[in-house]
Amino acid sequence: MEWRPVPAATAHRLELLVRLMVSLRSLGRGSVLYLDGRAEPVLSVPVVSRRRSLAVLVVQAGRGWSYLWDAAHRTPAAAERVAAELIAGVTR
Repeated sequence: MEWRPVPAATAHRLELLVRLMVSLRSLGRGSVLYLDGRAEPVLSVPVVSRRRSLAVLVVQAGRGWSYLWDAAHRTPAAAERVAAELIAGVTR
C-alpha cells in the first residue's frame, strides 16, 4: 500500500464538515461523515420525517467555501450555525 498525502482542499472540506457536525449535534441532530479513499468527504444527515438522509457537501464558492445540500441550498461555510439550523429544519 502506498502512502499518499491528502490534498489540502480535501482536508479543509473535512474540517468544515466536522464543524457542521458539532453544530448539528448542539441542535440534537446526528450525522455521519463518509470519507471514501478516493472521493471528497460527504456528511449524511438523517431526515426526521422520512427514511432518507440528506447529503451535505462543501464546495468552493469563488474565494470562499459553502455548504451545499439538496443540490440547491447553499450557505457560506463561515456561517455553519445558520447552515446547521437550516439543515436541521429539513423535514421532507
